[in-house]
Amino acid sequence: MKLNKIERLKQELAPIDYYQRLDSLKEEDLTDTDLFYLKNFGIYGVKTRPGFMLRIRVPAGRIEYDQLQKLLIHAKKANARILLTARAQIELHDLTLSQAIHIHKELKEVGVSTFGTLVDNFRNIVTDPYDGVAKECEIEAWPLIQKMNAIVLAPLLLGMLPRKFNTAVVGMRQSAQSFFSNDAAFLLAQKDGVTGFNLYLGGKNSNLAQEADIFVTKEEVVPLFEALARVYIRYGPRQKRTKARLFHLIEEIGMEEMKKRLKEFYPKEWRGAGRLLLRKEDIKKYKELRDGSFAYRYQTKFGEVRVEELLSLLDLAKERGAQIRLGVDQNIYLIGVDEKIDRPSYPTSAMLVCAGSRYCIYSLFDTKQEAQTLMDKVLRYRIRVGYSGCLKGCGRHILADIGLVGIRTNGFGRVERGVRFFLGALYSRGQAEARLIFWAIPLRRLGDVLDVVLMEFERSGYKDFERFSEHILHRYEPEFLAWYILSKLKKEPLPPLGVIAPKAVGYEELKELESCVFGA
Repeated sequence: MKLNKIERLKQELAPIDYYQRLDSLKEEDLTDTDLFYLKNFGIYGVKTRPGFMLRIRVPAGRIEYDQLQKLLIHAKKANARILLTARAQIELHDLTLSQAIHIHKELKEVGVSTFGTLVDNFRNIVTDPYDGVAKECEIEAWPLIQKMNAIVLAPLLLGMLPRKFNTAVVGMRQSAQSFFSNDAAFLLAQKDGVTGFNLYLGGKNSNLAQEADIFVTKEEVVPLFEALARVYIRYGPRQKRTKARLFHLIEEIGMEEMKKRLKEFYPKEWRGAGRLLLRKEDIKKYKELRDGSFAYRYQTKFGEVRVEELLSLLDLAKERGAQIRLGVDQNIYLIGVDEKIDRPSYPTSAMLVCAGSRYCIYSLFDTKQEAQTLMDKVLRYRIRVGYSGCLKGCGRHILADIGLVGIRTNGFGRVERGVRFFLGALYSRGQAEARLIFWAIPLRRLGDVLDVVLMEFERSGYKDFERFSEHILHRYEPEFLAWYILSKLKKEPLPPLGVIAPKAVGYEELKELESCVFGA
């Protein structure tokens, strides 16, 4: 088997063996090889952009007062910019290499790790922010995640996977988040009167995980996860970096063969999938918890948060005796406040937005700034938007009512910024990814397209966009929906969606309409 370049590099020197070189590194002398190894310790830099980022692991989004305080003290000293990620982690941006290494070591002293947060590792294991405290929580995931975290942070595993591996464990009957884009998701289910978890495998930013037809009790989650890790390490594809995720292994060998390989490391019998108990919950600013106290959801500016902002929230949490947790929605949760908190936060609602070009070299433009222009529409209709700045899909556009991916297009008269436009994911139970409706929309016309879609949603009478997608949008092929939206933009008098009969739409007809409507 011919290994890719990175795999050959890892065979020559394991990332954990490189770690001892950190103190001797000089920023001006770094090679591409150095930059690869640094990623294994959460330190990210590229030659084409000044500065480094340090990504901090926050298992299950839980972090203690003293840990967060120390982090913020160092962030303030370094004048770092802070981002909260869609895996409930913290990123410090605009660091020098020496600052990144120093902060990494300081955080290690208080039990906070940056290991394995980038490149070929088991990434931060996530759950619902109300885990263990909500009335709807049947099985607390935190004790399981702690045991799983000990497995994934084993030094000899550092950086030795074929590619990254994302995991979620959710013991909730209701959640406002969707976890079906993980490589492995253990989601609350019931089988023969026993409450446990169904296992879903092979998700990634552009594909939903599949049901593996495996049900396990909470006692069986950690051993099965360890077996899954061993399968991926042994059998995961290592020839091409672009075809190395668990998704690609399952695509190559099939789910049944995947389960046979699991049996090599997990000899205990499992049962077929049970009934998925996890249901969709509306996003709430406040939530009453099992003990009668409240949780407060502080909305950040699409993950951007100032040091002073976080310090203020930390003081508030201490004053109220509350825990601080980070959500996979880029927001901050204060758990266990005695009464509702009257504190303004950003009106970002249910938008998940990637880092954007101010923080990431891959993003084609500043997605956070562009997302701000959509806020009025999003807030009014309570829709979920996933905004990715490139095809890597970090905004999880396939798990949204409306998904957007930044592109550059020359299809309408000049080279300009645009988006690919996705519509109608059935994300709460992992039934369907958002479908690609437009390969390219000029950014200057995105608002007009959204207006048509939202007008149809409003006159459908549905209160929830996902239900509108399931019962109305999914009656039609993507090409027809594209034709319908373009025709409405041309002011054609058409019956509403749900009433109008579907028809076949040809490629040439659609291209002509797009040129007419989107032409500069």
